[in-house]
Amino acid sequence: MKKILGLVAVCAIVLTACSDKKTYTIIGTTDGADLNGNYVYLYADAAGGDAGLLDSALVTDGAFTFKGVQDTPMLAGLRLAEGLIDSQQEIFGGFTSYAPWFLLDNSKLTVHLGVNSTVKGSPENNELTAYIGQLDALYDNQAELEALLKSKDDSLINEAEAALEAIDALAVPVHKAYILSHSNSLTGAKVFYTNRYALPEADQQEIIAQAGELFKSAPGIDKRIEHLAVLAKVAVGNKFTDFELADPQGKPHKLSEYVGNGKVALIDFWASWCPPCRRSMPFLREVYEQYKDKGFEIVGVSLDRTGEAWIKGIEDLQITWPQISDLQYWKNAGAALYGVNSIPHTVLVDKEGVIVAKNLHGEALNAKLTELLK
Repeated sequence: MKKILGLVAVCAIVLTACSDKKTYTIIGTTDGADLNGNYVYLYADAAGGDAGLLDSALVTDGAFTFKGVQDTPMLAGLRLAEGLIDSQQEIFGGFTSYAPWFLLDNSKLTVHLGVNSTVKGSPENNELTAYIGQLDALYDNQAELEALLKSKDDSLINEAEAALEAIDALAVPVHKAYILSHSNSLTGAKVFYTNRYALPEADQQEIIAQAGELFKSAPGIDKRIEHLAVLAKVAVGNKFTDFELADPQGKPHKLSEYVGNGKVALIDFWASWCPPCRRSMPFLREVYEQYKDKGFEIVGVSLDRTGEAWIKGIEDLQITWPQISDLQYWKNAGAALYGVNSIPHTVLVDKEGVIVAKNLHGEALNAKLTELLK
C-alpha cells in the first residue's frame, strides 16, 4: 500500500511539474478581408527575411491561435500566403501590413493582423507596438506621396520627394530613441538593422558603442559592425582613402590625381541606371561651372555594369568632369573602400585631402563650397 501511495505521489509531482512548464500562447484576430479558412504562418525572423517556418494556424471566425514553448527569446514574424492580402506590402522601412514581427518568448500575446498590425502582452512587445504606432502616425500619407512619384510633372515629383525626406528625417529620432532604450535587446537590434540606411553614421556608431552582447548577437548586426568599421576609416575628419580605377577609355587613374592636390573635390558615387543620380546631375553641372575655375573638382565613380551604359549616361547627362569605374556594379572597389551602399553618395574633400562632409546636396553643398573656396 505504501508503495502505491509513493507512486501516486511521484506521479502527482511529475504532473505538477509538467503543468507548470511555461509556454507561449498567441491569440490572434484579423480584419480587412475574410481570411477564414486560410492559414497564418509563424516564422523565425532573420536579417533580410524569414529564417524558417515554426508553425501554422487556421483562421476561423476571424481568429487564430498558436501555442508552444520558446525558452530562449527569439525574433519571430507572422505571414499570410503570398498574394492573399493586397495590402500586405512593405511600409515605412521594413514593417509590413498584415505581417508583424515581435519578440517570441514564453508569454501570452494578443495579435491583431491588419493594415496596422499590433502585438501586445509582454512589456517589450508593448513598447515595440507603441514605437510602430508612432511611425504609423508619421507615415500616414506615405501612399499618397509615393503615388505622386509616378507623376509626369517634375514639380510634383520634387515636392513628393521633399515631403518623404522630411518624414524620414522626423522618423530618425524615433528610431534612435527606441534603439537606445533597448540597447541589449533583440527588438532594438531589429529596429537598428531595419533602419540602417536611414540612421546617420554618427548615430549608428553611438548605438553600437552602447550595444550589449544580446543586441550584437541578433541577425545581421555582425555585418553592420564590419560595415561601420569601414565607414570609420573614411569618416569626416579623416584623410581620404586612395584607390585606382579606369576612365571610359580604359586608362587607369588614381583618385589622388583629382583629390588632395590643392583643390576642393567632390567624389560622386553614381550610376547611369540610378534615377536619383540622374536627377542630381543638372545641379552638379551648375555647381561645377560655378566653381571649377576657383579650385573645385568633381570626380565621378560609376557603379555601372557595362561600358556602353556608362558612356551613354555621361553623354546624355552632359557630364564634363573626370569619370572612373571598374564596371563591377555594387562590388565597385572604390565604393567598397568608402562603405557605399546607396547612391547617389558624395564625399567632399578639402584642399589638404581631409574629408569635410558627406552627402551634401542642393544649397547645403553650395554653402559649404562657398565657405571652402573663399
